[in-house]
Amino acid sequence: MILTLTLSRDTKKFDEAELEEALQSLGFTKNDSKVLLTMAKYKVLSPADIAKYSGVDRARVYDSLNRLIEKGFIQKEPVKRGANYQIIPIENIFKSIREDFKNKIDDTILLEKAISELEVDQEESEPRVWSISSKDKIRKKIKDLISVAKNRIFFIITPDLLMEELGGYDWILKDIWNKKFSSEINVILALKYNEMLKEEIKKLLKIKVIIHSIEGDNVIPFGLLITDNDFLLTTLDQVKEAPEYTSGIWLENGKRKQTIGYEHLFKHFISSETKEIQLTTKKAQYPS
Repeated sequence: MILTLTLSRDTKKFDEAELEEALQSLGFTKNDSKVLLTMAKYKVLSPADIAKYSGVDRARVYDSLNRLIEKGFIQKEPVKRGANYQIIPIENIFKSIREDFKNKIDDTILLEKAISELEVDQEESEPRVWSISSKDKIRKKIKDLISVAKNRIFFIITPDLLMEELGGYDWILKDIWNKKFSSEINVILALKYNEMLKEEIKKLLKIKVIIHSIEGDNVIPFGLLITDNDFLLTTLDQVKEAPEYTSGIWLENGKRKQTIGYEHLFKHFISSETKEIQLTTKKAQYPS
């Protein structure tokens, strides 16, 4: 507790418990505050009397006296045996405390500047490539990348992300809708169309998400999500009735030269394997 004087400084009174607590807020230990207040009352005392009047165990009194002497607040008589201890003027003690706090404030300003200069510019940080495996980890990374994207989302969505048997499509299309609805981000999707997706696709088209339907019956060999300077490439583990894509490579904070090849791959896939879904004023045009 730091004492806040709302009354006149000359009329406000504090009991010793409050003064001890206030001294502790300034960095004194509990025993040191007791010893200091006792010395402030009696000015000159022996260790035995300090223990008697302060209520601090005599062995602890010596510890406190040594700390207070080190701070320059207490002085010891220059005798070998039976020395008494004397407190310096109170105004000098608090002048020293104020100067110490001022120096600490100055130090915080210097430290703030020095530590800020240690920060690595995000644009200069080295890209990192991570291997991701398992359905849950891949889905979590997809959600994370969509949530932090600022400029673009290019996404070849693999069928397993849209199958009810494997967790449904609500989470992924809802996340994309929320992202596009709340920002001007550029979103282009490619997916295998089916009637269950019709209403969700209509909602996305209405907020200017560009959607391409993947044509043909061939199994999609990979999935690709590009967001800003990151990409996540997922691959098909094995062809089966409900194929899953449970292996992936994630590039974190990539550079232009590292992402441009995947952008070309995305554009090539869109142009050669898909047909854009259009929404007209009369009727949405969906694949037959």
